[in-house]
Amino acid sequence: MWNFFRQFRDDHRGAIAVAFAVALYPIMMMICAAVDLSRVSQQDARLQAAVDAAALSVARQVADGRLTGDLNAAARAVVEGNINPSILTGLAVTAVLDGPAVRVNGSGQIKPMVANLLSDGNLTISATASAIWRTKKIDLVLVLDNTGSMASANKMTALKTAATNLINTLQAVSTNRPDAVRIGIVPFDTQVNVGTAYRNETWLRYPSNLTASSWTGCVIDRDQSHDVSDTTPTSNATNFPARNCSTGKLATILPLTNDWTALTNKVAAMNPSGNTNVTIGLVWGLHMLTPSLPLTNARTLAQEPDLERIIILLTDGDNTQNRWSTTGSEIDARTELACANVKANGIRLYTVRVVDGDAAMLRRCASETTMYHSASTAEQVVPVFQQIAGEISRLRLSQ
Repeated sequence: MWNFFRQFRDDHRGAIAVAFAVALYPIMMMICAAVDLSRVSQQDARLQAAVDAAALSVARQVADGRLTGDLNAAARAVVEGNINPSILTGLAVTAVLDGPAVRVNGSGQIKPMVANLLSDGNLTISATASAIWRTKKIDLVLVLDNTGSMASANKMTALKTAATNLINTLQAVSTNRPDAVRIGIVPFDTQVNVGTAYRNETWLRYPSNLTASSWTGCVIDRDQSHDVSDTTPTSNATNFPARNCSTGKLATILPLTNDWTALTNKVAAMNPSGNTNVTIGLVWGLHMLTPSLPLTNARTLAQEPDLERIIILLTDGDNTQNRWSTTGSEIDARTELACANVKANGIRLYTVRVVDGDAAMLRRCASETTMYHSASTAEQVVPVFQQIAGEISRLRLSQ
């Protein structure tokens, strides 16, 4: 008997099974807890990414004027599209303006694998994000050929439609900030008509046979090399030679403004007449985008670090006449120098050729090859301007 009890005492067979049975519950609880912690971590990261996306989306919609008032619905739609609703339930999303920023908060619950293991109920996760959608300001000048050839093949009518559509498009993307987009217009032939309101300005130079009171508002090319640059007019050589307008039909310039009615009215007032001098139109576009005389209402990058300055130059013909010459190649050389000075000033230059004109020169003048457009018919001017307007809109809203 004694030997039997001693063998029973020393027999450990089945001890592992008993120990495993005793330890199974806490092991399973640890596994469930680890799984729940992993689920929480994954859903927390996913919710944070969704809230980040919502903050950016709502901030952009606020910036471009598409979203005003209650922001919650727009934010919630983005968050819901970026989470797993079968795992994260009880979703709550709020979005508010916090100064210039949009702040989005999101929270939800995850049902644990074992109740009351990691918390007394569902597991709650939350996330917050803040975003500012910085938008560029745009100063844009339309330098538009108003020469006699624009009267043919419906070109002037198409140009008026295209320019008006562009103005309306840019008005739409600036609704929440009145100064977000300003546009100026420079109609040109061989001259530019600055308007008689400037008749007493010191930067004008009258010939002996013309007085301020009899001047009709036009100027011709400045002395070379100032004819292609933005040299401040401070002397006889750098002042602008005043002349009476050669055709009497050239519309006056309109300096940078956000008066949308004035802009569309100016386009409507354009009339084709005269010969072609692209240089003078382009250089007055340059003057309009710089703060020095003769026009002084341009913004600078020092004042507006997010400012983008742009010129759209449209012509339908070759250079035919400037102050000194009727030889196209000589006038082209002045135009190319003006193009170089525009780009050297950090201004983005689009060029548009309508049916005729020096394609090679206009392509070289554009800031990038893709910023040169050629319309083989007048009707193509409208979609070309629509494309450019879209690019400018995206440029303003995508910083």
